[in-house]
Amino acid sequence: MIRINLVRGKRKKRRELNVGSAWIALPLVVLVGAIYFHTTVSGRISKLGADIVKANADIARLKNEIGEVEKFKARKAELQKKVDIISNLQKGRSGPVRYFEALSAAIPEKCWIDTLGVKDEKVTLAGVALNNYTIANFMTALGQTGPPSGRPAASATSCWGPPNRRRWRA
Repeated sequence: MIRINLVRGKRKKRRELNVGSAWIALPLVVLVGAIYFHTTVSGRISKLGADIVKANADIARLKNEIGEVEKFKARKAELQKKVDIISNLQKGRSGPVRYFEALSAAIPEKCWIDTLGVKDEKVTLAGVALNNYTIANFMTALGQTGPPSGRPAASATSCWGPPNRRRWRA
């Protein structure tokens, strides 16, 4: 008998997906993904750690600078106080100079000053003179020098002592 082959050539076998190799490849892909994720995250962590160390170093440096600035401000305030004190002394220095200048111009011969006191605008004098006439001349001369603040320049409050040495206070 004759055999007739109705099948056209050889049939190609269909490839079937091998499930066993997929079960091996899947964990490898997950493992590679986990390793990649770990490396990127650990790199970020180390970079952030380095940034933190750098920031802490900057903070320490800036704290030192702040301390220096505070010392500078304290020193500046101290020096400003000293400058203010000096300027106040310069302003107040002219008052006693005027008093001494007027006093040296007004004091006659045979009249001596024992004590001189200045409190605010009030000047007190005490001294010794040979007679009342010398004291009167001294008070007149003080009156002619002109008062520094518009008040009476001088007034004798008391004279006492022996006739050849009269003590006075103004």
